[in-house]
Amino acid sequence: MRILISGGPGAGCTSTANLIGAELGLPVFDSDAFFHKPTDPPFQEQYSPDERRQLIAASLDTNSDWILSGSIATWDVDLVIVHFGVFLDPPKDERLRRLDLRERERFGSRIDLGGDLHSENTNFMEWASGYEDRLERGRNRGTDRAFLVQQCEFFVEISQTKSLHDVALEIRGFLANPRSTTSRDTATPTSRPVDMIPRNINPNPASDARPR
Repeated sequence: MRILISGGPGAGCTSTANLIGAELGLPVFDSDAFFHKPTDPPFQEQYSPDERRQLIAASLDTNSDWILSGSIATWDVDLVIVHFGVFLDPPKDERLRRLDLRERERFGSRIDLGGDLHSENTNFMEWASGYEDRLERGRNRGTDRAFLVQQCEFFVEISQTKSLHDVALEIRGFLANPRSTTSRDTATPTSRPVDMIPRNINPNPASDARPR
C-alpha cells in the first residue's frame, strides 16, 4: 500500500500521515526532508532538484509500502504506482491558524520581532497565505490536487474542518473501501469509477518557488 497525503501548509499532512502510518505499520516520509538540508537556523539551504529526486528515489522503494506527506508536485519525480491519494483542504483561515500555532510551538520567541527567524517566518506565512489563490508556476492548491488525481489510483479530498482523529477515521474508511470521492461541508461525498479520473491533467512541473 502506497499513499500520498498532500495539502497546503498547515493542512495537517504530516500529523495525519504519522498517525495513519503508526496505525497501519507503514513507514512515513515527509517531503520537507527531501527539500531542505539540515541547518541551524533551519530552512536556509535547499537540495538541488537532482538531489531531491535522488533522495526520494532512494527512500521510496519501488517494492515496498509507504506513506509520503507534503508536496512533490513540481519536482518532476518519476513515481511508481501510488494506490491512494488524500488531499487535505481545510478552510484557509483554519489552515493558517494551525500553521501559525505550529510555527509558534516549533520556534517560540525566535519568530518574534527581533528574533533570528522573524523575517523568515513573516515571508513564509505570506507565501503560505497565497496557497489557494496562487496561479503562477510552482506550489499551489490546483497543482497539488491535480498531481494526486493524476498519480493515484484512488483519490479522496477532505475539505471539512475536522479533528485529526476524525480525518484519520475518514481516511481509514477510504482505504478500506477505496473510491474516488470529494468530501465537503455542503455536499454528501460522491464517488466515480477510477477509470473516469482525468489522467491528462498537467500538474505544471515547474521548480518549487516556496521560500522555505
